[in-house]
Amino acid sequence: MQNATAKKIIQAVMIVVAAALNVWGILSLLQTLGLDAGLPYFDAFPNLVLNYVVVIATMACGIMLMSAAAATFGGKVKNVFSVVVCAYSTVMTVPLLLAFVLMIPAAAGASLPAFLQDMVGDIVTAFQIFLGEGGVQYLIYCLGILMSVVFLAVPIASTYCTVKDIDLIKLVKEKLSKNNASQHKTSEDAPKDAQ
Repeated sequence: MQNATAKKIIQAVMIVVAAALNVWGILSLLQTLGLDAGLPYFDAFPNLVLNYVVVIATMACGIMLMSAAAATFGGKVKNVFSVVVCAYSTVMTVPLLLAFVLMIPAAAGASLPAFLQDMVGDIVTAFQIFLGEGGVQYLIYCLGILMSVVFLAVPIASTYCTVKDIDLIKLVKEKLSKNNASQHKTSEDAPKDAQ
């Protein structure tokens, strides 16, 4: 009985903290975009890049914690909760991926349609002020694309394994132990073959 109560308390705390991080991330994004979301300290940041670092960090932590909370449930609740978190994560990550992809041509001076230029123009300028106009900014954009792809792929793969009841960690451990066993056997057989 106590274990069930403790589990419910842990689940509740995880969900509340994850929700708070997601709300903070969304409000941070709105404040960064110039809307008054009640976070005036964001306007004091010396560079727009720092605003987006806070947005990405809070949203990523909130989504990962919510996903972890979903995994603590059982049966249909776990599956539905996981799918909802995955859908939310995907909806929030696609614009991030698109933004990093568009930053490359925008930084190179390409002429983008006005709505796309509005989407990434200020952040590209902020990166140029922060990092200079050399190749470092393009490296950051490429790393951002890689990060976005990981943020898309991991929740989707995790949700698939949750819904299909696949223990991915167990599968990886079994695969590694099989590889180690076959390598060990090969190294033991090698001297016999040499004789």
